[in-house]
Amino acid sequence: MEIVGEIIRKTGEPGTLAIEAAKASMAFDIGKSCGLFYVPKIVNFDVKKGVLEFERLYDLVTLLDMAARKDERLFELLKKAGQALAVVHEKLVLPEEMKHELPAEWMASPGENVFIHGDFAGFNLCYDESTDRLVILDWSSAPLLGRNVTYGSRFFDIIWLVIFIFYGAPRRCLFNWDAQGMANAFLSGYAECHPEIIQRLSGDFQPLMRRYYRKTVWYLAKQRSWYKAARYLLHQFMIYPRFARYNPGHG
Repeated sequence: MEIVGEIIRKTGEPGTLAIEAAKASMAFDIGKSCGLFYVPKIVNFDVKKGVLEFERLYDLVTLLDMAARKDERLFELLKKAGQALAVVHEKLVLPEEMKHELPAEWMASPGENVFIHGDFAGFNLCYDESTDRLVILDWSSAPLLGRNVTYGSRFFDIIWLVIFIFYGAPRRCLFNWDAQGMANAFLSGYAECHPEIIQRLSGDFQPLMRRYYRKTVWYLAKQRSWYKAARYLLHQFMIYPRFARYNPGHG
């Protein structure tokens, strides 16, 4: 990804970019219709060259950065993120040829599967300070899964952000990081449409949540040099017990 004047340019495999373009375009319309969030407009997609360009938004701050600086608007924005994700799961529909399933453990019964964001994490959730709106970026799926995954249990997106809220704690905030409060704020927003998610996260999904936390941390550690990986794993070793004890929806 690169910044070129007033645009953000992505280059890559045309098929992968086509999926991201389709998701982002539909999500733009969903966000405009519900008023809960904004997605940057696509200004150009050259499928032959593998180039996808979005409008550039200024004055964006990630929700992770807002958490690190203890911004008082954070919890309301996390609740709005939950509300927004619930709407995305209800409204996002892609062509059949773009339906690529999550790993089998994330597939629900046929009536429960939805099209997903795929990388619903704190650095893809932003606050636009100039327009006072939630902005959702990067509609390709997480590298851990492969960039083309689009379909599966709604709980993947939900759990992905809950996991991120814990492992994303900056080192300087390690001992003053209200991950539980942040996760509960997000879940409260989603639960307005689907109140059953709290109970299911507290029961059936606990083992999967913990397994994917460890899997994600190990994946991220391998992207670092051995020295930085060691420091990162030590940091996570101190955070993980909090996550393992986390009971969704409880104070």
